Amino acid sequence: MQNQTSFLVDGISSIAIHNGVVRVQFMRLGMDGKPQPTVELHIPVTSIKSVMEALGKASR
Repeated sequence: MQNQTSFLVDGISSIAIHNGVVRVQFMRLGMDGKPQPTVELHIPVTSIKSVMEALGKASR
């Protein structure tokens, strides 16, 4: 079994596509209420549709 890490995020600060990879930079609010970068998610462009559909199901 692989180690899994969980992150609490408050939003997305940027999204970029480079070399066939979608890079999503998440942010969290610091103690001062200002956004701080927290983690970056890399998704192959070929998988983005299925990832977006799965995330969309969470909002229903």
